[in-house]
Amino acid sequence: MAKEQNAGISDELERRIKSEVRRIEYESHAVRILLVAVAAVLCFGVISLFLPSTLWHYKPIVLVIPPQVLFVTLLVIAALAIYLVRYESEMRKLRLLTLQQAEAAQSDHVARTFDALTNVFTRNLLQSLLEKEIARAERSGRPLALMMCDVNNFKQVNDRYGHLIGDKVLARTAAILKSCLRGSDHVVRYGGDEFLLILPETAEAGAIIVRDRILQRIAEWDFADRIGEVQVSLSLGLYHHIPAHSAEQDLAEVDARLYAEKRLRPPG
Repeated sequence: MAKEQNAGISDELERRIKSEVRRIEYESHAVRILLVAVAAVLCFGVISLFLPSTLWHYKPIVLVIPPQVLFVTLLVIAALAIYLVRYESEMRKLRLLTLQQAEAAQSDHVARTFDALTNVFTRNLLQSLLEKEIARAERSGRPLALMMCDVNNFKQVNDRYGHLIGDKVLARTAAILKSCLRGSDHVVRYGGDEFLLILPETAEAGAIIVRDRILQRIAEWDFADRIGEVQVSLSLGLYHHIPAHSAEQDLAEVDARLYAEKRLRPPG
């Protein structure tokens, strides 16, 4: 959901930038036309002022305002019009630059928030995300489950078949993890081939159901699309938040549960 919102914001920024570019181009064209028109009027005014007989063949026009004053007035009005148009153009360019900077900041935010390979949260967001869920769990008195996942035999996949295949395994694993969770749950790429699942309002029985579902779907995928001769499976460590424990303590505990699980049930 957050990824879709960020993508929507980026699309809106891009539309606004394109709109501003079109307006700036239109205004630049209008300024050029105005400059040509003003130059023509000024030339006509100069000729009329100094060579009236060249242009006027009828009775002269009687003006209350002296021609010099009229000429200067027209010149000031033309200069003011050009200044206003150019000022508006410069302001639009400034707004365009601001929009481009906002788009760059948004892209940087997305890059820091979401892992490009697996399309899950990066570790940059982990601390704040976990602290927020811990605070909510302690306020409501509801359980908070954490699950650390590690891809078994991942090094063998990389060594035998290369990193492109290894990336495919990670991307597919992340997709399976997300498919087994609710919209309120979170998947974080903890590092390398490890993923952390944050499951708000999930008691032990519910967390076990999620764990078994993940293991089943990973096994089904491995059976249907085995990477050569290397069996891909997951080790999962499950832990529930204890009130007053910090995010660091929870991470240390769930990490310990993962490696205890790996020792008890070595991958086949």
